[in-house]
Amino acid sequence: MAGVYFVLSVITDLLITYFCKLATDWGDIWKPLLLLPAIYIGFLILHLIGFCLYSFTTDENYTDNIHNSYRRVLLSSLKLFLKTAKVRVHTDGAELVPDDGKFLLVSNHISVFDPAITITALEDKNLAFVAKKELFGVFAAGKYLAKSGCVGLDRENDREAVKAINKAADNIKNGVCAMGIYPEGYVNKNPGTLLPFRNGAFKIAKKAKVPIVVSVVRNTREANKNMFKRHSDVYLKIIKVIPYDDIANLKTNEIGDIVYKIMIDEI
Repeated sequence: MAGVYFVLSVITDLLITYFCKLATDWGDIWKPLLLLPAIYIGFLILHLIGFCLYSFTTDENYTDNIHNSYRRVLLSSLKLFLKTAKVRVHTDGAELVPDDGKFLLVSNHISVFDPAITITALEDKNLAFVAKKELFGVFAAGKYLAKSGCVGLDRENDREAVKAINKAADNIKNGVCAMGIYPEGYVNKNPGTLLPFRNGAFKIAKKAKVPIVVSVVRNTREANKNMFKRHSDVYLKIIKVIPYDDIANLKTNEIGDIVYKIMIDEI
């Protein structure tokens, strides 16, 4: 999308320069050069307006089919945002991830960038996330999250948390989408560490009877600091896929110990 907007900006710039005679000699060359970024920003603003307006065509109810226009708009908007924020995503091990969309992905959590990076990097894997319920109240964006298969989690209400876990498991079992979750529960601000896991997250894999895809992200905290100012390289690595048969007879705390060790050894 960023490339499309850039091409459109160049064409628009050339047309304005030609018909408005902005550059009649080489001394005026600065005018179209200065106009180009302004036009590009204009396209970004139009995209944002369209993003917001289109959200009024739906509601915040969860979906049973993520292959819809709202998910396409969300994905294209996330990729446009990352490109504009000068974030370059590098993925390692994506070939390990099941193609059938029936898995639970777990990862460390070091930045608000993490879900956007993971969903776009694994776009073809039909991945959605269990996210804090507050995000579903964000204007426009909350509706896109719901229609893309994401599940809201109330971290302070155990009964509602159980409902979210059951919904996430149902999404996987019913073939709606794969689910991702951050077992730490919160953004970890201490580099090279993991917060204690909330092992209830692994009930999703147990209930859905699916493998666990263990992953880590790196440098997303720096991307958060550098966005729009300078380029940042962020990394998503799929470390291991744990087959369901390996966890079928384990308790969630035992699964958590296994996943914790895999992740902490990597980071």
